Amino acid sequence: MSSDAQTRNEQGSSNPQLPPYPDALGHPLTHSIRTMHKPLMFRDNLCKHHDVSRSYFFGAGDIYNLSHPKLFKHVLIDNRESFGKSDDFRIAFGEGLVASEGGQWQQQRQILQPLFTQNKIDSYISGMTEQIHRRADSWESGMTIDLQREMRRLTLDTLFATLFGRKLALEGDSDIHNAAVQLHDWFTPTSYPLPEWVPTPARRRFKRGRSKLRTIAGELLSKKASAMTDNSSNPDDLLSTLVNLREQTDDNAMLTDKQLRDQIVTLIFAGHDTTASTLALALYELSRDEDLQSCFHDEIDNIETPIDRVTLNSLPVTDQIVTETLRMYPAVYVIPRIAEREMTMMDYRIPNQSQVWLGVRQVQTDERFYESPDTFDPSRWEEGIKQSIPDFAFAPFGGGPRFCIGRQFALTEAKLALAIIGRKYTLHRIDHSDYPPESQNHSNTPDPPLTADMTLRLTPGTEFYLSER
Repeated sequence: MSSDAQTRNEQGSSNPQLPPYPDALGHPLTHSIRTMHKPLMFRDNLCKHHDVSRSYFFGAGDIYNLSHPKLFKHVLIDNRESFGKSDDFRIAFGEGLVASEGGQWQQQRQILQPLFTQNKIDSYISGMTEQIHRRADSWESGMTIDLQREMRRLTLDTLFATLFGRKLALEGDSDIHNAAVQLHDWFTPTSYPLPEWVPTPARRRFKRGRSKLRTIAGELLSKKASAMTDNSSNPDDLLSTLVNLREQTDDNAMLTDKQLRDQIVTLIFAGHDTTASTLALALYELSRDEDLQSCFHDEIDNIETPIDRVTLNSLPVTDQIVTETLRMYPAVYVIPRIAEREMTMMDYRIPNQSQVWLGVRQVQTDERFYESPDTFDPSRWEEGIKQSIPDFAFAPFGGGPRFCIGRQFALTEAKLALAIIGRKYTLHRIDHSDYPPESQNHSNTPDPPLTADMTLRLTPGTEFYLSER
């Protein structure tokens, strides 16, 4: 589609007004109910007719919704100093990379960036491969699996083994798996807009999970410090880097113990569930398209093993499947920011301290930028990211200086897992006639059933049975 696609709000007004509440969504006081009941459908409808719009969320007030690539660039690059992170991230995750800002963020990013270079990630491939095989080999032909749950376990296994040097038990360590899942409970629609002190069940679960993971983080750091003293540890891995920062004198310490634990909890939160969602939805789409599945199998059945970077780079169909999954189902489907000054966007006034949400999914499924945007079509990426698509019309990893530091890690893991699982199994959806269950945060689109809170993912409980190839 043309990169000159017109925006829906340009008016040329010399007296900017607040953006509208879309008439089709009813009275603003009903927005909270609609958001809590069907958040994904509400956002899709909200952004359908306006590139700048306003919605109301009880406890949070007005939210300003942006759904055009030009506006993404305005927020993430051109005026990034004028947009901060929400306090919710700081409250939830302390001083980790996701929540920090300014000089603190720059310091942390500089420290962690060398651990996520292409060469470094290539060194993780053998460890990733081992963990993916380990999980896939624990399944059996004819076995029924909860696909989202298994992908979460697989990506958490991989994260702990490659970044933290700890192998999780296949059927044990349930406390760690549960704690990682509970991190998302801070952002459930029924709790998110309420004051921090309100002790909702979701927030109690979140705090239990965070406490457990902070304890695990402390144990990992202590164990690594002991191994480094005995010269029995890799001096270049993530934990060694963090321990070295703690070993400074108190006056010169670059990061405190709490900040180090916060970094690990943040990496667990950001580093496993998003990739699990991409994997689950990619496998879901493969399961319902025999032609696509046949092309995929033709590609992966002829590769040499063990898989390395050269092999991964020679899998165009696999790459296209991952890219199309990220387009239709971006795990981070909204990027929230706080406007730190009053400004005008497309002739609308955005007040100081307003919540501004960038609708990633809405832009990536907009017919102005994509032909047949609601069709899962990996072939649209045969020539890579097409030049006709405007900058930020594809932004599953954000953009600007704060783009996701784990982008290459996630892409490598997703392609590797698809190839390994696809060589061993074919997945078949178990069609429950009463599925998906009605719940506050499920999409009402049954195919695929989606859950949306902090991330967009395949609804837990969506079952598949496996047949060995």
